[in-house]
Amino acid sequence: MAKNKKTNIVISIACIFFLALILFQGYRYMTDYIKHKNDVEWGARVANAMLTNYKNKDDLYVESYIVKSPVDKNLRTAFYLADGTWLRTLDGTGGTWGRGGNPLGGNSFKQPLPEVMHITYFDSYDNQFYQLIQNLPKEKLITLFTHIYKGMGDTESTPRVYHDIEIGFAPKGWVIVTAVGPGIRQEIGSWQAKKIEADYTQTIGLTYTSDLEYLKTQNLREEAIETAKKDFEKNYPEIYKRWIKGEWTISPEWYKRMQTRYPWNLEVTAENGEWSGEYYAEYANTERYEILEDQIEQDKTRLKAVPIKLVTWITYKPTGVRYWVEVHLFPIPKWSADQYIPYYNDPNLDYFFKRFEYLYPKRSLATNEQTAQPNEFSTIKMDFDDDFKLKDIYLQKGNEKLPIEGAYEYYLAPVDDDRGKYLPEMGHQYFLTEPKMKDLTDPLFADRE
Repeated sequence: MAKNKKTNIVISIACIFFLALILFQGYRYMTDYIKHKNDVEWGARVANAMLTNYKNKDDLYVESYIVKSPVDKNLRTAFYLADGTWLRTLDGTGGTWGRGGNPLGGNSFKQPLPEVMHITYFDSYDNQFYQLIQNLPKEKLITLFTHIYKGMGDTESTPRVYHDIEIGFAPKGWVIVTAVGPGIRQEIGSWQAKKIEADYTQTIGLTYTSDLEYLKTQNLREEAIETAKKDFEKNYPEIYKRWIKGEWTISPEWYKRMQTRYPWNLEVTAENGEWSGEYYAEYANTERYEILEDQIEQDKTRLKAVPIKLVTWITYKPTGVRYWVEVHLFPIPKWSADQYIPYYNDPNLDYFFKRFEYLYPKRSLATNEQTAQPNEFSTIKMDFDDDFKLKDIYLQKGNEKLPIEGAYEYYLAPVDDDRGKYLPEMGHQYFLTEPKMKDLTDPLFADRE
């Protein structure tokens, strides 16, 4: 009996141990599940504002780059959760304005979406360190990065979701953050970074060598600034002269203007044509996205940035053939018509932009979250002839009608049925019409042809 009792005690202890182990493993599983259930695959990009638009040589950009101090964690660029949990650190260079490039740490992988952004960077032209510690709009990020968007591809195409957070450096510490997906971009927010003082040697110098004593004998900051200026003068001598004399300044105000949203909608008419109401647009603030059949009604009440390109679809009633119609709203050099990204102070874009500023003098970046009443909306009206050639285009608000003289029809083609109901057949004529205004491009800052 005593032996059996002892055996039962051992078995009971073992059972309790294994039950505790199972409960512990279950707890670990649940906490791990809770921790990771909201993980989303996302990456990070960095982009510098483009100041020129050249065909055969490198463009001039804002000379800003993120830093990663080996000795001071505060002087780094990283993303965190609201409770301070570190997610990732970025290091290295990025890419061009409106496109971006992935620095080290920016590759895409699954983890929670960030709630706090901690950016530290150096601007060579300003000779200035900047820092921005900013809470990100959580609900907006969740919506952008978890919603599957209907795209222009065929029904079997990969779901369109936003997958990258792009940090864009405009001049003088102005930072614009954008969500990026496959052919789509939407602005998340923009903020002014603060000027900070930092030891260039320990912040940047130590990333090249760990020999601090050697670094103390070098004037790395002055050398970096002089190198940037010499490269500027060598590659862009005339612009450099204007910059040094103060005749040409690099200001964030132009970028803030381009970010301004206005109450406008699109209306299309065509002889023997039926307009779908759907469209795709690229905007002055580098946003780009489609408004397809499931979004048309919601779009009618939204504020939108000023468009630079519009694509829409018209069905020719006699045949039932659906056409892709693409219109550019101001003169763009033909060599860059496909890949145009707004560059600093583009005079053609400015000329078109001023129509919106004229109609809405009280609108600015600061009013982007202020809704508009139905009677405040203006309309971009495009009228096409029987061949779907652009006859007339203007911006109208009430009885006021402003012609858009710089607009031209860039491409017209039947929809390629093998690729769904949106993408065009290739190989058709480009530049079907010409702008009705002089090209204002300054050849010092952009190549016309």
